[in-house]
Amino acid sequence: MSYEYRLVFDDSYLMQCVIGSLKSSEACIKVEGREIYLKDQLLQSVAQYDVKLTLEGNLSVWLEVNFRSMGLYDLFQKALGGGGVKCYEDGDVNDEVSLKEVFRIKGGRQI
Repeated sequence: MSYEYRLVFDDSYLMQCVIGSLKSSEACIKVEGREIYLKDQLLQSVAQYDVKLTLEGNLSVWLEVNFRSMGLYDLFQKALGGGGVKCYEDGDVNDEVSLKEVFRIKGGRQI
């Protein structure tokens, strides 16, 4: 079962930096058009990808999470470099969640 979120960044430069960092990471297994596919090699999941990002605009992406991953959460945190991003479950602006919740992380553990 996958979970979908709309991520809205504080500014377009931050989003470009994050996307660039993710594309150049070892977790990036494929870039196809506006889609970026990531895989946490430590999980050894049978899925083709663990996370898929679909670029939506200058400030936002859709994020599909197939498997919880502390490694991919850490990768996103590092790419953000302290910058801000708002995460909306199913794109609902009334249902904002934390990046930890997006990756199904509770405290330092996966949920």
